[in-house]
Amino acid sequence: MMTNSEDLAALSALSASGAPLLGEGGEARVYALGDRQVLRLTRPGASLAQQRVRAELLEEIAAGRGAITFATPEVERLVAVDDRVAVIERRLPGIPFSQALVETHGSERQQLLLSYLDAASQIGDIAVKRDFFGDLGSDRAIRRPSYRDYLQARLEMTRSLAGPLSRLPIGTLEGIPDCSSGAFVHFDIFPGNVLVDAGRVSAVIDFGATPMIADRRLDCWSAVAYLDAELSPQANLQDRALALDWLEQRGLAAEFAAAKRWIASYWCFAWDDPKVSAWCSRVLAP
Repeated sequence: MMTNSEDLAALSALSASGAPLLGEGGEARVYALGDRQVLRLTRPGASLAQQRVRAELLEEIAAGRGAITFATPEVERLVAVDDRVAVIERRLPGIPFSQALVETHGSERQQLLLSYLDAASQIGDIAVKRDFFGDLGSDRAIRRPSYRDYLQARLEMTRSLAGPLSRLPIGTLEGIPDCSSGAFVHFDIFPGNVLVDAGRVSAVIDFGATPMIADRRLDCWSAVAYLDAELSPQANLQDRALALDWLEQRGLAAEFAAAKRWIASYWCFAWDDPKVSAWCSRVLAP
């Protein structure tokens, strides 16, 4: 991948002009700074204060991993560059699971897929607690005293959105189980945000605007939902069948369809992403 032209000035100011681009998401582009560090360069207009909030959350996540073996991002330094924020982080081992799905076959592929799903089920073990249900890192955080109140408030936010997905029939809470004890939920644990190495998950990344305190099962349901063809074209029918069987074995299959509709409703704000828009449109189609 090549350096994006609008990043050149910021990279030059940081003495990182030759840094190779590793990847990008909705919030930032990520460049390699040697073998030990990465530079996460936020989009123009990013808030330094919000990046400090994210850095504090990542520190809390790292301290709360306990016996979890996969790594999580750790911020080493924040630098403001004009209307950008440069976040220097420790470089984590592995390649994206989405890339591994292209390169890996047979029993090794199944092993990686199960490791991805098991990692999703372990996210809730991270010791991050709050006295509310709702968003942790979003600029427009919704927080409620009960889980169902949070789920409903999120649906109402989706109904108020402008854009082409506003015409979709947004889901309800029917079929979604309640939760009295909230846990930490990543919620964006799709194959591009999981690194794998030596046949297992080595790191989970991109704790951006989506982390929340909610039902930990949301990460299990969303990890399976994100294997759909629109979002993960590298996954095949056999991968999706194995993931559904994984839900079945854990007693999570009955609520999956209802949870998936809520998950798609949540993501309707990202209508300008063609993959997300196509997925939401299909899942929420009447």
